[in-house]
Amino acid sequence: MQEIPIEQWIPFLAEFTRENRGAHARLEVIGCGDEPLYQVETENRPLEGVSSDVKNHDRTVWISFSSRMGAHLTHGVHHATAVHILPATETARLVFEVESDDGTKTILELTAAGAFALEA
Repeated sequence: MQEIPIEQWIPFLAEFTRENRGAHARLEVIGCGDEPLYQVETENRPLEGVSSDVKNHDRTVWISFSSRMGAHLTHGVHHATAVHILPATETARLVFEVESDDGTKTILELTAAGAFALEA
């Protein structure tokens, strides 16, 4: 697992978006607490981009998706504490994880970007 330092989030996520825009993705949210949470937010949807807002110590990571029907989805991870790149799995060539201060993990799994290019 590779942790991205917070001072590198903005440039790293900009480069991550350039390299992976259009890759189909699966977004999962795994929470821990009194009531464990596991939710698939979306799957098999083209990634539009990932960005962060780190001003005023309110760290938020935004993950956006598009679709051919014009329906967009943006998922915000508020109070983010860590951004990790995880090793590839059998089903994903790249796994990206954002952790928030309550221990919730948002996991973005990407397939091959070239296979699903976004339409201009």
